[in-house]
Amino acid sequence: MPQDARPLGGATPLVMRGFGPADYGCLVLLAALWGGSFMLVKTALPTIGPLTIVVARLVLGAVALFMVMRLRGLRLPVGLAGWTPFLVFGAVGNLAPFTLIAWGQQHVPSAVAAILMAAMPLFTLVLARIVRPAENPVTAGRIAGIALGFSGVVVLVGPAALTQAGGGIGEMAILGAALCYAIASLYAERVRHVPPLVSATATLTSGAILALPLALILEQPWTRAPALDAVLAVGLLGVACTGLAYLLFYRLMARGGAVLVALNNYLIPAFGVMWGMLLLSEEPSLNAFIALGLILCAITVANRRGRKR
Repeated sequence: MPQDARPLGGATPLVMRGFGPADYGCLVLLAALWGGSFMLVKTALPTIGPLTIVVARLVLGAVALFMVMRLRGLRLPVGLAGWTPFLVFGAVGNLAPFTLIAWGQQHVPSAVAAILMAAMPLFTLVLARIVRPAENPVTAGRIAGIALGFSGVVVLVGPAALTQAGGGIGEMAILGAALCYAIASLYAERVRHVPPLVSATATLTSGAILALPLALILEQPWTRAPALDAVLAVGLLGVACTGLAYLLFYRLMARGGAVLVALNNYLIPAFGVMWGMLLLSEEPSLNAFIALGLILCAITVANRRGRKR
C-alpha cells in the first residue's frame, strides 16, 4: 500500500462532503484490492518463492504505472540525486514489507496477516511521537489507543510467540512489515515535491531493481515449476492490487484527502479476512475476531480529538 501522509489526529468522518457514489465505489474497490493482496500471496506461495512474488509484483505494478505516467506526459527522475530518495523509499516502503509479508504468510493464514497489518497506524503514532514530538503531543486518547491496539496484537499472536521455539515467527514478520510501512510514511516527506504518480512509479521501480538480484541469487526462480493459479495470483497482485490500486489511491486522495487513508485502515483488514474465508476456506479463530475488533477500536480511539461531544 502507498505510504503517503496518514492522519495522526482528528476524528474520521463517515461521510465526506463532495464525495459521490462513484468515489465511495472506488474506495471500496481499493480496500478490496489491498485486502485481497494477502489472499493472492497465500495462493502463490506453494509454488513461487516469496522474493520472486515480490519482484513480479513490483515489476508489474511499475510497468502499469509507467504506462499511465507517460500518457499523462510525466517523466521519471533523472540522475543519482533524483533517484536516491526513491531507492531508500523503495527499500523501506516496498521491498522490505512486501518480502516480510510474503515470507510471514508461509506461517500464518492470510486473514491473520491482514489483521496484523492493521497495526500500522499505531506504529506510525509511536514513531511520529519520537521523531516529531512537537507535532504529536501525548494525549490520553493516543496512549489508550496504542495500548488497546497492541493488546489486540497480543491476543492474536497468543502465548506461542513467547513459550515455543519459533512460535509467532510469521506474525512477527508481518508486524515487521507494518513497522516498515510506518517508517516509510514518515520518510515520505522527502519526496512530497514530486508528483504522486511519478513518486509511486519510481518507488516501485526502485524496489524491483533492489529485489531482483536477491530473488535470482536466493531463490533461483527458473528452477521452479509454478502452478497456473499461482501465476494468475501474482499477475493480479501486480497489475490490480499494486498498479490499479495506486491509481485509485491517488484519484481518491485528490478527491477526499488524507481521510481516505483513515477509512481504509478499517476496510482493508475486514476485506483481508473476508477473502481468506471465502476463497481459501480459512476459519479464523475467535481470538482473530477479538483482535480485529480491538485494533480497529484502537485506531478510532487514537485518532479522536480530545473534545466534548
